[in-house]
Amino acid sequence: MEITFLGSVGEVGKSAILVKTDRARILLDYGIKPNDEPEFPAHIAPKDLDAVIITHAHLDHSGAAPLLYMDEGPKLYSTSMSLETCEILLEDFLRLSGYYVPYEYLEVEYMLGRARRVYYREPVRIKDVEIELLDAGHIPGSAQVVVNADKRLLFTGDINPIKTRLLNGADISQTDVDAVITESTYAKEAHHDRQELEKRFIEECNRVVEDGGIVLVPAFSVGRSQEILCILVARNFKHTISTDGMAVKLLDLYLRGREFIANYDLLEKVRKRVNIVSGKRERKRVLEQPGVIVCPAGMLKGGPAAYYAQHIANDESSAIFLVSYQIPGTPGALLVSEKKLMSNGKEMPVKARVEHFLFSSHAGQKELQALLRSFNPGTKIFTVHGDGDSCEVLANWAREECSLDAIAPSLGMTYEV
Repeated sequence: MEITFLGSVGEVGKSAILVKTDRARILLDYGIKPNDEPEFPAHIAPKDLDAVIITHAHLDHSGAAPLLYMDEGPKLYSTSMSLETCEILLEDFLRLSGYYVPYEYLEVEYMLGRARRVYYREPVRIKDVEIELLDAGHIPGSAQVVVNADKRLLFTGDINPIKTRLLNGADISQTDVDAVITESTYAKEAHHDRQELEKRFIEECNRVVEDGGIVLVPAFSVGRSQEILCILVARNFKHTISTDGMAVKLLDLYLRGREFIANYDLLEKVRKRVNIVSGKRERKRVLEQPGVIVCPAGMLKGGPAAYYAQHIANDESSAIFLVSYQIPGTPGALLVSEKKLMSNGKEMPVKARVEHFLFSSHAGQKELQALLRSFNPGTKIFTVHGDGDSCEVLANWAREECSLDAIAPSLGMTYEV
């Protein structure tokens, strides 16, 4: 088995890994780096592929895949939830792109037409390879990939072993493997205790709202918005809760996918309990009373959250609570670091309170290390999907602490298992 890394080495974004056996060539993910001008992974000819596996719908794992479907393209495999979410996100990506994207919605349709929906733990035969998808616990429908051929490979994709309100933790039962490709996003950072983080978040929301303010929670439309809504409802938040934008579309999608949700009854309760905002008139009305507003974009790059942020920025009684990592250079990162927002091309000081609650959907340092400890000494480990030196740090730790054959791979390099 040969593994070639076409992206996501030493960075977060452009996930793309080619696995080659005696008879099959399988591409694991084909994503972009969604900057202002998106970056694409190394090129591969569709005719050279037997299959594409998409671990989940986030654009850094799926955003380049339509490039493989200018013509018929290879068969594509993913969970039903990932495929439906891909359609929503890719359509939105094309609609909002202010730059040239080298494919159109027609290619997205071709791609989805070549897709096969795969259940978790369902064996799928591709020539001399058998693949199996395992729950990754990252977003609804996210998967790890086990590749069985002459050797056995596990690709974690983006993984979270910790159970959340919305999702079960990742299935980490498949440890008898010859090689592992693991994400390294938080290789250097331990996460806060989830229950304590939830408790503090609710306490601070109550404090702001009971003092007459509005709490804006900019949150990713995929998974994070719904998770925050679940936390508010599960912890009996008594005040008005509103949601807006694409978060509503994804909430309704998740309600059609019971098998991907940890607590479906809670999600149904969220749908009944939360105020759904649609249109400018309702947005203005929501701003007239204290409450919590949960909506995208999670880094304030557009979406209804950008609108609400502009309207509460000068209100000292209100607050903006960010609930995810903020990529440097984004409006959310500027808000966290300097307490400023961009308004008409200028930086505007923010009087509203600003807090950062890191509700991550990735494994933290402790979870990544526990995962690596579960593999047999000598197992080959490839560390990817980490900014800066995160991949190197995790590989070094795996070698020194677990006697694993670990390496942070280089772009374009091929490694034999």
